[in-house]
Amino acid sequence: MKKSVEILGLPVISITEGRELGISKGLLIDAKNRVVAAITIEDDDWYRGVKLIPYEAIIAIGVDAMTITHSENILTLDEAGDYEGLLDENIRVIGTKVFTKSGVVQGKVSEIFISEDGKIEMCEIKDNTGAIGEIPSDKISIFGKLVTVIETEAEKKNLNQ
Repeated sequence: MKKSVEILGLPVISITEGRELGISKGLLIDAKNRVVAAITIEDDDWYRGVKLIPYEAIIAIGVDAMTITHSENILTLDEAGDYEGLLDENIRVIGTKVFTKSGVVQGKVSEIFISEDGKIEMCEIKDNTGAIGEIPSDKISIFGKLVTVIETEAEKKNLNQ
């Protein structure tokens, strides 16, 4: 399991071409399926628009780099039709306010934990006092653009345990 901070900023390496293709810049979240669908990258042609790597095209995310098979795994915006809706939704998760279904604010999402297959496993939540807790994804009802909603029984008393 990796934190988003351990993924973003890594160089993207093609193992068949033996070259660096860019730097990972953002996570494209599929909120409905609770997964990272793709990772956006910045390369030397960044001014031409968004480029992304489908998560399933990633071979490994190591400590020092992210590896893919070939530069052809990188999609331009024109080629990313399947991801266009997710790009439009622009769900970030990190930084969203966290509320319970009963309407009690819990804080903000400060980090997400991602499994090897791209599933969002857990969120780290920081409350207004600076205390940090974690909540597993099965206690999260919805990831929204500005708000993350969690089950009422997962209120603050359980976050810090």
